[in-house]
Amino acid sequence: MPNRPHVLTALRDPETAVVSLVAGNGYGKSTHLIALSSDPRHLYIRLSDADPDPISIARVVARVLPPHPNNQLAYELSRSAVTERAAAAALRHDLNLHAPLTLLLDDAETLNNDGRRFFTNLLQLSGIRWIVASTTPEDFPIRTLRLRNVPTQLITDRELALSTDEMRDLGLTEAQMDLTQGWPAAVSLAALGDDPRLVAQELLLTVPDTLIPSLRRASLLKTWRTLDPLNTALNLTEGWLATALAYGVPCTRLDNDSWAPHPIVREELRLQLRDRPSQYASAQRAIAGALQAQQPMAAVEAYLASGEETEARALLERMLPTLRSAEQLSAALPLLQRAAPAPGSPLHVAFAQALFEGGSLVRGLSMAEEALGAGADPASTHALIGQFRYRTGNYELAAQHLQAAITCSTQAPHHALLAQLGLVYAQHAQQLTGEAARGFAQKADEAAYAVLATGDLSEELGSAMVLARVARTLACAVLDARPAARESARLAREAAEVLTPSLDVLTALHQLARYWADDGDLETATQLLALAVSMDTAQRDTALQVAVTRARLYLRHGDADSCAHHATQAAALAEEMHHQPALREALILLTATAVLPVGDATSIRLQRLRDRFGHEPDIHTALAFLDQVFLNPQRRTSGNRLLPLELRALLAVAALRTQTLDITLSSELDFLYRRLGAGVMNSYGQLLQVTIPSLLAGTHNRHTLEVMMLRSVPEIRVNGTALQLQPVLVLPMIILAQRGELALSAAQDVYAPGYRGKPDQNHYKLKAAFKAVTGLTAPLGSERGALTISGWRLRSDLNALSECPFHDLLRLYRAPVYAQHEPTPALTDLRDEARRILAQRLAQWSRVDPDAAEAARVELCTRDPLLISLCRPAGALAR
Repeated sequence: MPNRPHVLTALRDPETAVVSLVAGNGYGKSTHLIALSSDPRHLYIRLSDADPDPISIARVVARVLPPHPNNQLAYELSRSAVTERAAAAALRHDLNLHAPLTLLLDDAETLNNDGRRFFTNLLQLSGIRWIVASTTPEDFPIRTLRLRNVPTQLITDRELALSTDEMRDLGLTEAQMDLTQGWPAAVSLAALGDDPRLVAQELLLTVPDTLIPSLRRASLLKTWRTLDPLNTALNLTEGWLATALAYGVPCTRLDNDSWAPHPIVREELRLQLRDRPSQYASAQRAIAGALQAQQPMAAVEAYLASGEETEARALLERMLPTLRSAEQLSAALPLLQRAAPAPGSPLHVAFAQALFEGGSLVRGLSMAEEALGAGADPASTHALIGQFRYRTGNYELAAQHLQAAITCSTQAPHHALLAQLGLVYAQHAQQLTGEAARGFAQKADEAAYAVLATGDLSEELGSAMVLARVARTLACAVLDARPAARESARLAREAAEVLTPSLDVLTALHQLARYWADDGDLETATQLLALAVSMDTAQRDTALQVAVTRARLYLRHGDADSCAHHATQAAALAEEMHHQPALREALILLTATAVLPVGDATSIRLQRLRDRFGHEPDIHTALAFLDQVFLNPQRRTSGNRLLPLELRALLAVAALRTQTLDITLSSELDFLYRRLGAGVMNSYGQLLQVTIPSLLAGTHNRHTLEVMMLRSVPEIRVNGTALQLQPVLVLPMIILAQRGELALSAAQDVYAPGYRGKPDQNHYKLKAAFKAVTGLTAPLGSERGALTISGWRLRSDLNALSECPFHDLLRLYRAPVYAQHEPTPALTDLRDEARRILAQRLAQWSRVDPDAAEAARVELCTRDPLLISLCRPAGALAR
């Protein structure tokens, strides 16, 4: 036992009349009292040397009182008819005679009620202090003394336990300190190199044999209580806890009715119980039976410990409806693993989900697919795999499994699955461009509308409604319906803010925060991110969402350095989780910040990006292109449509510094403004110190080019006005416009062999005609030697053949384009396209009116024999 002067100082405090030392055996109570007894004014009295009756106790006290001619206690005790009252009065007299004095009463747990009452009237004597050591506070009436305003102090095992510094000074390791938890007797053994568990073994030898079986079974309980239903289930003897405390079994008091046995003692008792397998199994079954209604998780653990795996699995299956959150699944993971559920069972699916939620992504996904193959419920298993695939960023497979879950499910409606499917489609659409993006966005909008059309506002469907609104928000943005997107985002925000936190709600908040940031409302975006962080469940995929969202918001605020910091974190997390879309998004943001000329950090960020992710094909290509652009500001940005939209926006804004705002650049800016949002364009304008044109407030600046080739006099219209061209140029320009390409290199096969004009002069005339109609300086682009209509809306009356009435099909061959002009390779291609459309329409016509269709076919083939190979008589069977 180390020297502990601070404890002795507290015990000597003269301001405290009664000190109660309460702790189990081995905490140094007797050691401290004996150390104090070296002072002649301190009298050490071992109450266990006396019988519990007052007269016997008085005799023990009389033996330690200093000799004095006026002592009365010894005289009274020598009388054969001495009474308790006379002995107490004599003791009171002698204590007053010797005051000031401190009585050190050890082993007070041996007192009975009569013994405690004997001391009650002595405790308030002037000049007399009492230090009483016992195993439980009930062994001495300290509470009563407090009510009488007697200065008291209670010192328990918490104060008597050795501190970390004291144990470290004795040379204990971290593991030894954790094992002993400051129990002085165990610490002393450990310091001497002995096993501290020996102290528990020796202590239990002093406990009555009749109590040990109850203590062994009680070792299965983390806390011991006097009134606990488990005491009955375990068949613990009456008064077992009070007896254990009286015999000094070390326990820390938690509240008025519960105690925590010291881990060394509890483990020793558990080992003794395990050495008796039948008793151990019986005790665990008893615990399981008592706990399965109120604490099913603990009951499952007890069933598994008893070897009742069938009962454990049955109880786990009954618990499945309650295991919904990631925290609950993570808590159940060890039990599911020990239960070893059969493939295809509901427990096997739950095990897969628990593994996934616990961070074992690959194994969890593999087990879910194994369960599907083993015959697990297809609807729930497909839904689970779809959610796994979504959370790892595989949107295509996620959509397939969610759609399969909806198809397989016999329980309608499928609001939650439809909402998740809509969000998957919407986020997939965000990664794409052109018709592919529009196609997925339309699917997302349809799935979202199917949920929102129900109008169900119940709490159960709250998260599904929010996800559906978020899906519609993202879909509308892709479909250029930004006002509708804003309204949907507003409604989604209002609903999400009042819902209970869940992974779906967190996902919705992050998607909304990023949408509002891109749309230009940074205040709303910041509030939504703060709300998401406050709700965060500390899962890895939510940590990834936070990192990506923060990176995007910092970029929209014009803080490239902070964006790079959080994007780097996001990229590392995404790589670890195999989340390719998040990794791609983080790398795109890193690429943007790496090439932005915004200070000395640019070159450092660029080099770090090359070193860390330069092997990624998309990043390598993007860096090569962007590096050239920013190193050579005069370089044109044509060809940038192969880049991600975020980087296209960066290039388009950068181009405003050096390029003329021609139709190409204007169209590109307009497209990006509508698709990505004002916040994206404005953030790059801020970082590059470029003013964004005010025309980007809408779509009215986009120009329309109409090709009218089926008229008796063909013409080209620009914004509804006919383009003034020489007649000889109309047909070549129509063909080029129909191709969507006006470059000189594309015109070689347009002109007839005998054409004597110069194509380059014709293109110059074409450029002048466009300029005159639009008023733009460079309506067909400003790059030397190239003309483009990529930024124009293109309409052609040739496409009208697909929709016109059947009888109007004959008008094609009345058009001069077919009737009068000498064929050229380009004109032949154009006529072949028209023939293909005619053949399709004739096939449709034959199903409606076979006779009229056959007559039209004969007439058309007479005019154009080349149409015969594409058409077959009405009613003919396909081979």
